[in-house]
Amino acid sequence: NTNLALVIAHTIGAVPLVVLIVAASLQALNVRLEHAAASLGASRIVTIWKIVLPLMRPALIVAGFFAFLHSFDELVLSLFVSGPDTTTLPIKMWSGIREEITPTIAAVSSLLIALTVVMYAGVEVVRQTGERRNKYNELVNDEGA
Repeated sequence: NTNLALVIAHTIGAVPLVVLIVAASLQALNVRLEHAAASLGASRIVTIWKIVLPLMRPALIVAGFFAFLHSFDELVLSLFVSGPDTTTLPIKMWSGIREEITPTIAAVSSLLIALTVVMYAGVEVVRQTGERRNKYNELVNDEGA
């Protein structure tokens, strides 16, 4: 019945989504870029900071969107884990719909729909970025062979 328990419960639910998205993006990452940075004298931390993270940025953004949407959609988890004095937005919306229909609920629902559209657009950006990266890697590999 604490806020910490609510945060931990939502984190446990969102971690598999984030791991899946980030792992898929890491598999598509060209290891030769890291080797090239190391051969040019970059430390491991500099390589991660300057090469890996910028290439992973789209996947991290989409993973964050998915984690947020998953957590935002978990009404049942919020109801069971949160205390009586904790009110999350999904709980407030649920109690508002149960008691009376207000324009606020419609506005928040429209916002959720817009957020879902933005999330799908983010997924598309990550997909296109991955395709461009794969095409570039194929061109580099073909020229090097």
